[in-house]
Amino acid sequence: MPLLSSRSSDQPIGFERFRKKAERLTRDPKRVRKVVRQAYDKIADHSEEIGQIRDDLPVLLRLVRAWTRREYRRIPVKAIVLIAGAVLYFINPFDLVPDFLPIIGYLDDAAVLGYVLRTLQAEVEHYRVWEADQRPKLNA
Repeated sequence: MPLLSSRSSDQPIGFERFRKKAERLTRDPKRVRKVVRQAYDKIADHSEEIGQIRDDLPVLLRLVRAWTRREYRRIPVKAIVLIAGAVLYFINPFDLVPDFLPIIGYLDDAAVLGYVLRTLQAEVEHYRVWEADQRPKLNA
């Protein structure tokens, strides 16, 4: 199955629109970094509401940021598009289930993030290993 089929069977409803926006967004690394900053701000402002996303999303944000800085390029652009689509979905308060709805407002965000993590499991694990290898170099 192609990574970016128009609508894969397990792709969350409503995600396709954000994936298409992400295709355009990823052509401009500066804009991608701005979206990443917005996501970090939202995590900080809503840490209680977002639950499990709080643990998984920062890894994807660091991966995308490293990609935009050309520090980490061992990932297909199609994968970056999926991650950027998930980030766009997350920062949009009016996605499939509006974020202001108590308890359920972030469930769809978690579903999108889970989909991206499942789809890109190997790529994310490669990044985690690369990131861990970089820490000694940064502290030297």
